Amino acid sequence: MRTPEFPVHFLSTRFVFRDFTETDRAGFIACQMDERYRALYGHPDTAETRDRSNALFDRFLDWQHAQPRRNFQIGIFDRATAELIGCTGLRCRDTPANSATFGIELSPTHWGRYRAAIEATAYMIAYGFRELDLVTIIGDTASGNKRIAKLANWFGAEITAERPGPDWMAERGWTELDWSLHRHVWELETAHITQTETAESIHVPYQNDAENQWTSTTDNRQGEPI
Repeated sequence: MRTPEFPVHFLSTRFVFRDFTETDRAGFIACQMDERYRALYGHPDTAETRDRSNALFDRFLDWQHAQPRRNFQIGIFDRATAELIGCTGLRCRDTPANSATFGIELSPTHWGRYRAAIEATAYMIAYGFRELDLVTIIGDTASGNKRIAKLANWFGAEITAERPGPDWMAERGWTELDWSLHRHVWELETAHITQTETAESIHVPYQNDAENQWTSTTDNRQGEPI
């Protein structure tokens, strides 16, 4: 696995993907404290919940300064409005060599934006395979989340395990599915996709242009359970 020279910062047609900074804290906490988000995980509207979200934000900021860096949790921002619409990540610590765990989460206001999820997933997977030189990307999803399951299948991922999920899944009669995507399979699958916006998102030769576009602040961190 390679460690990038600069902070993460790349662009798609509609979004900016970049490392979080301290100035993003308020937006991140607002997403975490949204009533719809808390209801999904059964979190009450308490100071303890807010403190936990702040601690999570701190953890992801700390990851940016690790040497070598092994975890990447970045924000997804609307290019037109600079609004935080979600986050995505690759976590390489505690995984087999040259592999990472992938995750993506949109803020409650943007739930249901399937095309946004496709675009973000395409870019983060490409970043992992091309920039970090990963061999395998793994993840998990709820069995009832048909769109995410379809998304994993779109990129050539295969289901590797099924097990009981957390309480919020069990309440819906869902299980938790593990999936795995190998770089060779991803290359073959994406080679067949042409002339669509999704394909453009997958194939566009993005540049990690943080050297020119990065605006540094005192701290850099972000994330969410993925």
